[in-house]
Amino acid sequence: MSGRGTIFSFTVIRRAFHPGFAADLPYVVALVELAEQAGLHLITSIVGDAAQLRIGAEVAVEFEPYGDFARPVFRPLARGSAA
Repeated sequence: MSGRGTIFSFTVIRRAFHPGFAADLPYVVALVELAEQAGLHLITSIVGDAAQLRIGAEVAVEFEPYGDFARPVFRPLARGSAA
């Protein structure tokens, strides 16, 4: 897997549905379409500036420490980036 994709849909969460998520506010939950196959979607978090997000933006996976493991998150690529 290339670890790349595009934002298919997203929302900015501003209210914690559980107290355990209050420290993370605001955060972005997105549906990312993976580059390997049209229609192959992954529900994930997007890190970076939420104000700059848009449907169709290219993203790349990163692994963020989370307790005893690392979780995959996606970060928008700069326009014209070949990363």
